[in-house]
Amino acid sequence: MRERLLILFFLVGLAACANAPDPKPPAARATPAAAPSVPQDGRYEGRGEVTKINRELGSVELKHEEIKDLMPAMQMEFFVKDKALLKDLAVGDRAVFVVEYKHPTETIVEIRKIQ
Repeated sequence: MRERLLILFFLVGLAACANAPDPKPPAARATPAAAPSVPQDGRYEGRGEVTKINRELGSVELKHEEIKDLMPAMQMEFFVKDKALLKDLAVGDRAVFVVEYKHPTETIVEIRKIQ
């Protein structure tokens, strides 16, 4: 009998612990981080400095400022829609450009030198 009472008290205590409320208030609980936003397909304007040109391949490397809603400032190579867009550019030129984003690629569709 004594053994049964001991087991009963143990089980009641265990059940009480299992149903204990969360000690942290709801605001203190960790919330999942928001997923990074994926850019929408479309055209985005940017500006930067030409650091490299490959006329044969049809690409230009730019050290560009942030392209709002597309990507942070960085230095990267872009392919151009038409190699003729590169004819008036030189390394060191400042330029404004339009990037067409079509997941997952970015292509420069317009670029012009600025002062």
